[in-house]
Amino acid sequence: RGLLTMGIMALLYNWGFFTMLGYAPYPMELEAHQLGLVFTGWGLLVAAFSVFFAPRLQARYGTAPVLYANLFGLAVVMTVIAAGVETPTVVIVAVIASGAFIGINNTLTTQAVMLVSPVERPVASSAYGFLRFIGGGLAPYVAGKLADATDLGVPFYLGAATFLLAIPVLASGHRLLVRAERSTGDDEPVVPSLVPVGRTAEPGSRPVVV
Repeated sequence: RGLLTMGIMALLYNWGFFTMLGYAPYPMELEAHQLGLVFTGWGLLVAAFSVFFAPRLQARYGTAPVLYANLFGLAVVMTVIAAGVETPTVVIVAVIASGAFIGINNTLTTQAVMLVSPVERPVASSAYGFLRFIGGGLAPYVAGKLADATDLGVPFYLGAATFLLAIPVLASGHRLLVRAERSTGDDEPVVPSLVPVGRTAEPGSRPVVV
């Protein structure tokens, strides 16, 4: 149940995320290099909040509360994009700001799915990836159809709705996540470690680069 809950939550999150990633460039009305600068700023925020801020927030407030607030923040950002879709500056600022929320979400959801999954890590990772990229695959296609049938703001409103819907989905597995988080202890890592496999190389043998 924990793995399924996190997978569905991630499907909804990826729906909103890939809608923004695929369709936000259109209302920006920028040249290629200008668009590259926008997503460079976005990427720097993703990296900074993934590495430096997400672990601190998790340690202070816990995984679930941070994810609830983060998903709500993403919904607000997407609503701003939808409402200001006719104003390129609004879309640009909102997209860059979303990098902070996406960085936190990417780090914490990956850790959370490993915490609550009762199966081996490779199986959990594969099943989780399969579910979440259903949202990533369908969202751009549906967004294009909605934009053609209505206007460009509608796909972003739908993306905001999927971020909000992900909150009660995650809340349905709240106890599982909290229990798993407590059972790991404060010092136990939640990331997989590398395990040596195969025979030790013979002295003097040539190296193999994979």
